[in-house]
Amino acid sequence: MNPRSGILRAGILLDPCFAKLLATQDQPALPADIDVISLRNFTNEAKKADREVHGLHPDVSEHDIEIPVRDGSAIFALFFHGGGFCIGNRCDDFESNRAIALRNKAVVVSPEYRLAPEHPFPTAVLDGLDTIQWVAANASKIHRYASPHTGLLVGGTSSGGNIANAVVYLNRDQEHPAHVTGQFLSVAPLLPASVVPPKYRPDYVSLEENKDVSIPSSDLVHLFLSAYKPDLNSPLMVPFNHPKGHGDIPPTYFQVCGLDVLRDDSLIYEQVLREENSTPTRLDLYPGLPHHFWEFYPQLTQHVQKRTEDTVNGVQWLLEVGK
Repeated sequence: MNPRSGILRAGILLDPCFAKLLATQDQPALPADIDVISLRNFTNEAKKADREVHGLHPDVSEHDIEIPVRDGSAIFALFFHGGGFCIGNRCDDFESNRAIALRNKAVVVSPEYRLAPEHPFPTAVLDGLDTIQWVAANASKIHRYASPHTGLLVGGTSSGGNIANAVVYLNRDQEHPAHVTGQFLSVAPLLPASVVPPKYRPDYVSLEENKDVSIPSSDLVHLFLSAYKPDLNSPLMVPFNHPKGHGDIPPTYFQVCGLDVLRDDSLIYEQVLREENSTPTRLDLYPGLPHHFWEFYPQLTQHVQKRTEDTVNGVQWLLEVGK
């Protein structure tokens, strides 16, 4: 007899133990409404539980290694520095930017937009729009394994948050917008007193409440705004009053200081996004602390460290909710 024929015949004979199982155990039916993702999650959890029951031999070690793939596995985080539209550079916020790069596995882009008074409003915002469009189109030139399709966050600190907010809305209204998956606004000036809509004025009290602990001083703020020359009626300066509203704005993470004159800018905007537009939001409040305290008072090490941790966790939340 041909040896191969014998092997094939043996291969199709029922094993006695398997035959006994077949007689007593039916193949489980697949639920009619099952989908691939749910099935994958179910089987992964079942296998994880099985591994935990059996444990690991003390002489065996296991490690997870994430290998970057050719179509991109790192997110982009585009963060605009603060400085009243007049000072600052790409090296600002280096501590939190580095933490995001390291712990959130992100490619952080910190652009040097043009500053006032040489380049007044709306130059910084238009520079921001050009930046996000270039980043989205040239990802591989920035980092081999980064892709805006994995995640594209836009954010900023103080005046950089204002620029980021305007860029998100301006990008939204483009014919071919970059796919922004999250917005990060840290102590941002979003709602100047003179253009607060009447329905929100009762909640707009921080400008008066915190005027005696204002940082930077009101004189310095006036100097910056005189140089920047913003149009407070333009959505490029105050997207809160955008004529097209807040539709299609991505999940937004806020950082707010309790003693900041800008506190209520964020509190009101967060409420509008969450309650009136069903936009996912997250907010970290720093009670009893002034505007941008981590830069002006670095000796407040415990609070500064907490803010850095909050930043990492807030970015992680944006990545998860923005999927």
